[in-house]
Amino acid sequence: MENTELKSYWNIDLKGKFTDKNSDRLCIVLPGIAYSIDRSYLDYSKQLALELDYDVLQMEYGFQIARKEFNVEKEFNVMATETINAIKASISKEYNEILIIGKSIGTCVQTLLNKKLKNSIVRNIYISPIEQTVKKGIKENSLVITGTKDPLIEPKSIEKIKNIQGVNLIVIDDANHALDIEGDVVKTIDMLQDIIIKEKEFILNR
Repeated sequence: MENTELKSYWNIDLKGKFTDKNSDRLCIVLPGIAYSIDRSYLDYSKQLALELDYDVLQMEYGFQIARKEFNVEKEFNVMATETINAIKASISKEYNEILIIGKSIGTCVQTLLNKKLKNSIVRNIYISPIEQTVKKGIKENSLVITGTKDPLIEPKSIEKIKNIQGVNLIVIDDANHALDIEGDVVKTIDMLQDIIIKEKEFILNR
């Protein structure tokens, strides 16, 4: 993996955080806008991938590194394009499998990234996909995790996901966009454990 830096629209050097397990499989982690790579679902997903002997590439977006405001409507395409370019520039060897784990707006980037990775088997875990993700198209045979109280996805879109071939859909009762169950910390932690177990089962079911 090359430690490649690209100049971002937000005037910083854009590169991923790479952990090398000398593997022939790579896990790419794509955060949300406010849900950064060190928050629970993404951090434990990263740790799980390392435990299962994946190389891991964690991405931060240019606006996150620069600590700038982000205008989704005006700047999403810029952010997505430069993030995908940074990922492609960072991959210096052929991987037999690429696992993409996206959260929130990261699931939109994930859908676009899938179209650019044509020489590897690509598998997907979508955490809290949003309306735009469903419109862009969730890949078949993926793991999708959402909550009944997530305001960024409509019930009809959840129903649409159910009909995608091979998708394993997990809908957490009372979970919000962060997959927290407000007012019940213990249940939130229990669900986090359950989801990481489900992720492990999905990853191992090749």
